[in-house]
Amino acid sequence: MSLSQDEIRSLCTKPELALVVASQSPALEKLSLAELKKHASNTRKLTDKWQGLSRSQSRTESRKSGSPDLDSRSHAKQSLLKETLAKFEARLKVMESVPSVAPNTAKPTATVRAKAARVVRQTTKKDLHRTKQSINAVAAPASKVAPAPKAAATTAAKTTKKAKPKSAPVKKTTTTKAAATKAALVKTAAARAAKKGPAAAAAASKPAPAKAASTKVKSSTAAQRTQIAGKAKANRVAISNRTSNIAGHVSGKGKRVQAKRDSKGR
Repeated sequence: MSLSQDEIRSLCTKPELALVVASQSPALEKLSLAELKKHASNTRKLTDKWQGLSRSQSRTESRKSGSPDLDSRSHAKQSLLKETLAKFEARLKVMESVPSVAPNTAKPTATVRAKAARVVRQTTKKDLHRTKQSINAVAAPASKVAPAPKAAATTAAKTTKKAKPKSAPVKKTTTTKAAATKAALVKTAAARAAKKGPAAAAAASKPAPAKAASTKVKSSTAAQRTQIAGKAKANRVAISNRTSNIAGHVSGKGKRVQAKRDSKGR
């Protein structure tokens, strides 16, 4: 039974039309084996459904007119779906006859993975052991010649130990030079004082009084005492880690509390 595409669209529902389109030439070859089986099963169900409906309608029509009605929509849809099922089944036979090797996508079990990991570890250990032996064999002759640098190092250490005491007299020379320069300065100062007179010489010979002793304690007034107290308080605040931000926060809080009190009185 040959029908046009417009007749097929007007005759079938959306799922039935999808099956008919899938059974046509370009799309049929692209279907996999699982899709073919699924489409064939759905088409078979629809074919049985419309075949039973078409037969019941033909019986009722034959009772009325004496001949079955083969031009009904049910009979046309049953014939279309039967052709579609035949196409799916033919393609399914072709797909099943071709031997296909399915790839082994199953994941290995835990025991298989453990065995493989054990083999890899054993081979790795053997390779590392071989490389270690080869490295030791190469390094063994070099270690026999190695003590020569140690002897050189010990001799260098001995020479450095012997050379260290020579640096001690340098300190003595520096101290003697400093003492000589100090004595020369004292002599020049005494000579200058002698030229100026006996009073200047006596003053030069006397030690200079300390600055703390020369400073006289002045009598403090009330303003000076308050200023000193303010400085002491500022020092205490700085020591107690009370910053200006904290002090500002405290004063601001007091102002806010006072403002609330004033607003209540209003």
